[in-house]
Amino acid sequence: MDRISVFITALSAIALAAVGFYYGTYAAGGSDSSCYALMADALAHGRLQPTSDLVSQVPWPDAAKTFTPGGFVASETNPSASAPVCAPGFSLLLAPLAAVGGSDAVFTLTPAAAALLVWVTFVATRRIAGPLAGAMAAVLVSVSPPMLYQVVQPMNDVTTAALWMATFAALVSRRWALGGFCCGLALLVRPNLLPLALVAIGGLFVVTRAWRSEMRAVTRFGIGVIPFGLAVLWLNSGLYGSPFRTGYGQLGNLFGLSAVAINAPRYLSWLMETHTPFPLLGLAAPFVVPRETRSDVVLAIGLIAATCAVYFLYTPFDEWSYLRFLLPAIALMLVLASAVTSVLLQYAPAAGRILVVGAVTTAVGVFCVRSATERQAFNLRFLEQRYRSAGFVVRDRLPANAVVLSEWDSGAVRFHGRKEALTWQGLDPAWLDRSLAWLEQHDRAPYILLESWEEPGFRARFGNHSDVGKLDWPPRYEIDRTVRIYDPKDRARYDRGEHINTEYLWPLRD
Repeated sequence: MDRISVFITALSAIALAAVGFYYGTYAAGGSDSSCYALMADALAHGRLQPTSDLVSQVPWPDAAKTFTPGGFVASETNPSASAPVCAPGFSLLLAPLAAVGGSDAVFTLTPAAAALLVWVTFVATRRIAGPLAGAMAAVLVSVSPPMLYQVVQPMNDVTTAALWMATFAALVSRRWALGGFCCGLALLVRPNLLPLALVAIGGLFVVTRAWRSEMRAVTRFGIGVIPFGLAVLWLNSGLYGSPFRTGYGQLGNLFGLSAVAINAPRYLSWLMETHTPFPLLGLAAPFVVPRETRSDVVLAIGLIAATCAVYFLYTPFDEWSYLRFLLPAIALMLVLASAVTSVLLQYAPAAGRILVVGAVTTAVGVFCVRSATERQAFNLRFLEQRYRSAGFVVRDRLPANAVVLSEWDSGAVRFHGRKEALTWQGLDPAWLDRSLAWLEQHDRAPYILLESWEEPGFRARFGNHSDVGKLDWPPRYEIDRTVRIYDPKDRARYDRGEHINTEYLWPLRD
C-alpha cells in the first residue's frame, strides 16, 4: 500500500506542477504579482528595491509618487526608490532564479512549491494515519480550488502553504531543526503569520513531554528560525526605515474585532462552496485518531486556528479567491479529514477500505475541479495575458528612451517592457502638458498606455487642463483589444487632418 500511495502522491504533485506551468499566467501585472516580480528583479541585480533616475531630475511635485508602480509606495529611505507593499521575503526567494534564469524564471517557483506542498502533505498525513490517508490528503490538496487558482499566478500563497505544511511535517516527524528552518522560511515569505510560529513552539512542548527533550527541541527549532527572523527585520529596516514597519501600513487599520463577524461566515461559506463540507470532518480528529498521534493532531488544529484567527481579524474582502489566505489551514484540514476517514474505516476489509477512500476522494476531487473551473482557475492565463502582451509591445515597439504614462499596467511596463513607467494618477492634472514637454526636451519619448476601462478616468482627470488629456485621437497600438498606446505627438497631426494608423496587435497569438 505504501508504494501505491507514494506513486499516487508523486503523480498528484507532478500533475499540479504541470497545471501551474501549462496554465500559468507568466504575467506581472496586478498589484501583488508586479510587486513580487519587480522586487525579485531588483534584488537579482543587486538593488534592495526598484529605483528611477528620473525622480531626482523631473520638476513636477510629488515626483517620487509618479514613478511608483502598482504594488509599491514611495520609499522613505531612498528618494529615488519604491518600497513594496507586499512582504519582500518571497521576492528574496525568487531573486536567485531571476539572476540565473532571467526574469521569466520567477514564474517557476510557485508550481515547484505546489508539488512540494502535495508531497509534504502526504508525509504529514502518513505519520498520523498511514499511507492510504496520506495519498487521499495529497490528492485533495492538489485539486483544492484556491490551490488551482493560485498555482498559475506568481504570488506567495502556494509557497506559504507549502512551507507551513513542511514545518508541520518536520515537527510530527520529530525533526526539530528542519522544522525551524521551514518555519523561518515561512515567516520570511509571510511575516504576518507569526502566530503560527508561536503555536509551533508551543507544539514542541506537547509532542516531546520531557523537560530535557523540550529544551533540545526548542533550541534546535530556534536555531532554524532566528536567521530568517533577523532577515525580516533587516529587510524592513532597509525598505521602510524601521525593523518593525511593513508596507501594509498601520496594523490598527488592517485588523479589528469588527471584521470577525463578516469574515468568519464568509470564509466558511466559501470553503464549503468550493470543497464540500468534507474539510470540516477534520475537527473530529482529536476524538478519532490513535492516542499516540493525538498530540500531532492538536498541533495541526492549533495551526489551523491561528491561521483563521489572523485572517478573520483582517480587512474583509468580498471575493472568493481570498480563500487563498487560508491555504495553510485548508491543507491541514484536509490532512485531518483524510486521517479521520481512514481511521473510521480501519476495521473494514482492506479492499473495502481502499474502495471507500477512493470513492470519497474521487467524489470530493471532481467537485473541487468543477468548482475551480467555474471560477475561471484555468482561464486566468487568457484573462491576464494583456499585461504580458502590453509589456512586449512596449519593449519591442517603443523606442529605448520611452517613458510610458500608465497606471494599472505600470508594473508590466517596467517588468515586461523594460521601460520607465510614470503613474498618471500621481501626476498633478495641471502638469500633464508640462511633464510631456519636459520629457521631450530631455530626450525622453512620452507615451500613454491605458486599458480601455481606464480611459474615462484619464479624461476626467486631465481633460479640463490639457488637450492631450481629452484623449480624442486614435491610438498608435491596440493590444488584445483591451490595451491602447497613444503617442501625444499624434494629436497635433490628427488636428491637421493627417491619418493616424492604429496597429491591432495580439503578441501572444503571433
